[in-house]
Amino acid sequence: MREEDLRQLVNSFPMYLAYVYSHIGLPSPTPLQNRIAEIINPNPKRLILEASRGTGKSWIGAIYTTWRLLRNPDEKILVVSASGPKAIEIATFIRRLFEEVPLLRHLRPGKDQRDSVQSFDVAGCKTAIAPSVAVAGITGQITGKRASLVLADDVEIPSNSMTEEMRAKLIQRTQEFEALLIPDMPSSIIYLGTPQSMESIYNKLEYPTTILPAEVPEDPMVYEGKLDDWILSQGPSGTPTDKVRFPKDVLIERQAGMGLAGYKLQYMLDTTLSDAERFPLKQKDMIVMPLDKKEGPATVNYSGSKEYAITEIANLGFTGDTLHKPFRVSTEYMKFDKKIMAIDPSGSGLDETTYVVIGVLSGNLFVLDWGGTKKGYSDEALMMLALKAKEWGVNEIVPEKNFGSGMFTELFRKILVQVYPCTIIDDFNSKGQKEVRIIDNIAPVLTNHQLVFNEDKIREEVEWVQSSPTENVEYSLMYQLTHITYDRQSLVHDDRLDALAIGCQYLAEYVIVDADRRIQEIREKEMEDWLYEKVYAKAPTRHKSLIGGLRSRKGRG
Repeated sequence: MREEDLRQLVNSFPMYLAYVYSHIGLPSPTPLQNRIAEIINPNPKRLILEASRGTGKSWIGAIYTTWRLLRNPDEKILVVSASGPKAIEIATFIRRLFEEVPLLRHLRPGKDQRDSVQSFDVAGCKTAIAPSVAVAGITGQITGKRASLVLADDVEIPSNSMTEEMRAKLIQRTQEFEALLIPDMPSSIIYLGTPQSMESIYNKLEYPTTILPAEVPEDPMVYEGKLDDWILSQGPSGTPTDKVRFPKDVLIERQAGMGLAGYKLQYMLDTTLSDAERFPLKQKDMIVMPLDKKEGPATVNYSGSKEYAITEIANLGFTGDTLHKPFRVSTEYMKFDKKIMAIDPSGSGLDETTYVVIGVLSGNLFVLDWGGTKKGYSDEALMMLALKAKEWGVNEIVPEKNFGSGMFTELFRKILVQVYPCTIIDDFNSKGQKEVRIIDNIAPVLTNHQLVFNEDKIREEVEWVQSSPTENVEYSLMYQLTHITYDRQSLVHDDRLDALAIGCQYLAEYVIVDADRRIQEIREKEMEDWLYEKVYAKAPTRHKSLIGGLRSRKGRG
């Protein structure tokens, strides 16, 4: 190699990246990958670089560590990933580069140096406690390590940022990075990642941030000055920024598969979707309490006060959107006026056939149970629904007729008659854009605090989500309720929420009538109490019998 070529590789990371790609069998870096290399060249002190999924950030980051060691063998590099196994994969790749890339072979660890899967030294480095390269998972042991470069590679993933509590713990872990830096060496902390939550930790870390979305955005202002100028130079809005790996037709497929919200988050890197106005359904408007199968409280009173927040249940919604228990519950319990099971049928694939069981009492809707199955309208799925109807003793079953022109209802009827003969409402149709219909049917009763959810069921669902966050979170009712917007395909899965909307729509007239009656009863009671407490005590004896008679006619004398 000519000395001039060697000098260029050592001084230019983009050129070095292309050199390494050629020696490990990869095609030349794409323009977007070159832009990533330019941004982290040579050694930014602090940086968050966000790029869409599949851009090769991890590969580029791993190669960058070898370039830093080529320039200075005394560098101490700590690569932190979301998990221990992922960190080991990165370390294995980095170590192999010293074997496969000619320019790095002189740095291979010597016989008397550390050379393990999780840490190794490079030849020519000074003796030190810290290895030349070490890797760790973000939840692993990083306290006590020392580094001149901390490379945080995709430390945020769905399974560690799903809830408000998880995000807080993740931020706390990342704050330890500053304490790991070696005082007497030039230091860098670089994050390479893709936001996994609309409340991504990358928005909360006060580091310079550069954002490289998959398309030229329509409104650059949503990135609040963090959008890289290079993006806007690629063409009009909608132009792919990596035409090699992600041409327009591929991006269209990804959006169709992920839904609008998921695509905007992980490909457009737009986290402004957390604007409260875009997410009209909120957990804080719910009333949450343990519920009985047969009876409910005559009255339930809502309070949004912090003292009634339920903080011990993991929050699947946005930060601060906590569940609330009632501040007052009637000691008088009554049988539900009606109990229904609303069903949103599904054919097959990843969508669910879902159900929600709702009881009606005193103008409130008590959401007793919900769930789903990916087995479509198979006999097994239909039997599960029939047994749930029997378990809860529902009076009516309301399947959405739109599916298969009523075919689901006819198939279900044959199973149901054997298990739990019950009325099926077979003419209930839902019309209009799904997202608008769902929100418009749930929002009125939710914001009026007339939806009471079974606390035991919420706890069960949260435990189910936490058992496998990546697979289950988008199927949970609490997640769907808090993340739906009016945009088409804003959710990848909305089946459980749709079943709740069907139930709310079907029961709307009962809620309205009962609510008016309840308000009138409350006003009458308040007047009676005022009359008794303010007038009766001061009234002459001859008038007390008259006032007492008013109360006795109401059964309160």
